[in-house]
Amino acid sequence: MKTALAVVAVLLSMSAGAKPVYKCEEGGTITFTDQPCAPGARAAELPDLVITAPPTPSQQDLARSHDARLGRERAARAREDAEWLKQHAAAEERAARVRKAILEHRVIRGMTFAEVKRALGEPDQVSSGDSYGTDKASWVYRRDGRTRTVNFKNGEVTSTSARGRK
Repeated sequence: MKTALAVVAVLLSMSAGAKPVYKCEEGGTITFTDQPCAPGARAAELPDLVITAPPTPSQQDLARSHDARLGRERAARAREDAEWLKQHAAAEERAARVRKAILEHRVIRGMTFAEVKRALGEPDQVSSGDSYGTDKASWVYRRDGRTRTVNFKNGEVTSTSARGRK
């Protein structure tokens, strides 16, 4: 802030008589002055000052409208990013649960056909059909005197049941 005020003061003094301006740096702080900082100091080269007229009321309205639109777009983007992060976290959590179930040769709700095959292998019996526009399927596994039925709806496990000895 101090640097900005110093620059403004320097620029105003330039228009009043075009005196030389010196750029001084002491302890990491830069200041501009009309007095040399050290013997043999040279004046700083500053760009030409460009003076513009203040914006008209219609230009101000346009700028406010633009800023409001940018604000709405940023807020929408922030909401979309938050929703994506939420969905991504849910997908990662589901993937971890499914991976664990496959390693333990278990079936959990929401698994796909391919995931069930990875967990239990090929079924011994498959039946499928359509019920009021919904694809349904049942897979039966018979292993070690035990029967396990896995029910699917639209390609995802809805339920599973087991009968027989453990």
